[in-house]
Amino acid sequence: MTHIPGLSLFHSFRVSPEDPATVPKARRLLLSVVRGWNLPLADETRDDLGLLASEVIANAVSHTTGPCSVTVRWTGVRLRVEVTDTVAGLPTPRRHELYAESGRGLVLVALLAASWGSTRTATGKVVWFEVAPAPPTADLDRLAS
Repeated sequence: MTHIPGLSLFHSFRVSPEDPATVPKARRLLLSVVRGWNLPLADETRDDLGLLASEVIANAVSHTTGPCSVTVRWTGVRLRVEVTDTVAGLPTPRRHELYAESGRGLVLVALLAASWGSTRTATGKVVWFEVAPAPPTADLDRLAS
């Protein structure tokens, strides 16, 4: 699909907390969908997208036994990823010791995402983050010459 500025794109899928390979499968599917949309995202932004999606999906499937879903949408300005689960408690970044083996996911999300947050739903919560395309440099380069 060719990118059309201002066009809103949307894809949603379920993930299974019972499947140990669900996080890498979900990350690959999400990245494949985004690549198919031909969005103006830099390779670095796509790398960040994969990392952030893995963190948020892993949090959802590791803290719930109910269904989880992933929604990715292009708003025409930003790429938004939403992960829903059946746990009502909202996530908060935690302080961990230097050598802790877990607990840094939300810190990464807060550092790398353009914005992020969470909201309670009738059946649990949704955790979301957004990444933004790099500003167009072609126009700036043309103006400089």
